[in-house]
Formats: sequence, structure tokens, C-alpha cells
Amino acid sequence: MNTLLVNPGRRNYFVKYFLDLSKKFNLKIFLIDPNKNIPSFKVSLKTKNFICPDLKNKKIFKMFLRKFVKKNKIKVIFPFSEYEQEVLSLEKNYYKKNGVEVIISGFNIIRICSNKVNTYKFLNHLKISSPKLFNFKKVKKNLPIVMKKKNGSGSVSQLVLKDRNIIPVKEDKNFIYQKFYNAQEYGVDILNDLNGNFLHFTVKKKIAMRAGDTDRAIVVNPKRFKNLAKKISKNLRHVGNLDVDFLLLKKKIYVLDLNPRFGGGYPFTHEYGYNYIEKIFDLLNNKKLNKFKKFSDKKIIFSKGITIHKH
Repeated sequence: MNTLLVNPGRRNYFVKYFLDLSKKFNLKIFLIDPNKNIPSFKVSLKTKNFICPDLKNKKIFKMFLRKFVKKNKIKVIFPFSEYEQEVLSLEKNYYKKNGVEVIISGFNIIRICSNKVNTYKFLNHLKISSPKLFNFKKVKKNLPIVMKKKNGSGSVSQLVLKDRNIIPVKEDKNFIYQKFYNAQEYGVDILNDLNGNFLHFTVKKKIAMRAGDTDRAIVVNPKRFKNLAKKISKNLRHVGNLDVDFLLLKKKIYVLDLNPRFGGGYPFTHEYGYNYIEKIFDLLNNKKLNKFKKFSDKKIIFSKGITIHKH
């Protein structure tokens, strides 16, 4: 099964996860990225690596991808960044008609998740708490505020405004202004099947961040967060993995972001023993899914591919 990973970038661990499954599912792994120097291209000689057009030029990328998929007889496509999500969601039916599965949610779901104002409205509709959004004129009276891009993922380009002296003179329409809480951050991977039905979830307590991604984390008991995960899954009905970020402050949960793809925090789910990528290939091959192992209180701290501590 010829499998295409779009824009894997520096997340070279994903390439390894797919290669680990290559024998079981007879996979041939193709990678495309606009940057020829990405770490993912250097993981293995077994992958077929290609440079693609800038993903921000949607029309050119769309035509390139159609030709590439046809020429290389691609059967399944996985996106790994927010840049290609809109194109792939709109093209999903086109590829489906041509025998290609794109592991991505529908366009309406992408719109909810990729725009933080839409995310806030969606969560508010479900009565799920999220840090309050403020009009720029009210920022001074509601410090501390976190200023972050309206469209974007990760914590890059975020600025915490704690003092009136650092508040921008003019409003930037590309940013939102949200209440800042100094609280413990968690990540949740919520796995749905290819029809948007809930399968499983994993909760991770974040210990350290690097360049907007979770760098160290520990998988924690998911029991207290089960209702939240199922509520989001049932109402959003995303396809495949959903990467959710939330804060826990005095037993209250504040959801921050919804990313409908495999995110930078997934390796901690995977290394703990929950192989969501394998489950997706089982679904693609119409195989019966084995039950997930039960959570164990054995504590394991991971740091992107390295097990730091066990007891």
C-alpha cells in the first residue's frame, strides 16, 4: 500500500512509526515537503522523498498533489501540518472516487479547528470551558492576556501580556486576545474511526515544551477526563486523531486548542503502547480492532523517543 506523508518536517519519529508497520501492511512510504533539508528525509533509505511546492500556495499544491498521487499510485494520505489541511479536506471526495483514502476530517471540521474564534464558539456551544476571548479595547482591564494567532497551531507566536506597557498600540486582526492562566497544561489524543466514531483517548501531562511542541510528558490516568474526550469526539466527529490541549486549574478544565491530525504530542501516546497509526491501517484493511490495553499506574516519562524514567 503506497502511503504518502505530507509535510512531516522535523517530526522524523512519525516516519519511523510508519516504517515499523511497513512489513505488516506491505507499506511503501512516500514523503513530500517543501523543505529539502528536513530531518524526516534522513530517517531511512527505505522512504521515497520528494520536494513539493509551497503548501501556502493552495492552487499550485492541489494540482501538484493530484499528479503526484496518480503517478506514484498512492492509496492513503496522511497530513502532518495545518497548511495542507484545507486543500486535502476539500479534495477528500475527489481522491475517494479515485480509490485513495485521505485521513482527514471534513472541511467544516477543519474550519472549526483551524480558527481559534471558531474553536471558542464550538466549545462554548457544548458548554466546555475555554479561556475567555476579549475585544482588543478591553485587554488593559483584563490582564494577564495571551495574544496568539487566530489561525495557527503550537505556542509559537504567542505573547503573554502581563503589563500595560507591552500591549500593542494598535489591534492586529490576525491575533486573538484570550485570558491567560498560569496552570498545568495537558494534551489529549482522541482517536475516532474513519466515520467519526469514538475509539480511544490518551491523556498526557506536559512537562517541557520546545518550539511549540511537547518535548517531555507523562501519560496519566484518563478516567477523570473521559466525559470531556467523548463529548468532543461525539460532537466534532473528526476522522482519525484529534490533538487537544487543555489547562487544569483548581480542578477546572479549560480547553485551548483542537488540532484534527497527529500532532507533536502523539509520540507520548505511541511510546506508552497505544498505536493509533496501526489502528487506522487496521480500519483501512477492514480488520477487526483488538482491544486497547488498560491504563497502568506505572509511571513512564518520555522525551521525544527516549524513555526518561520508569517505576
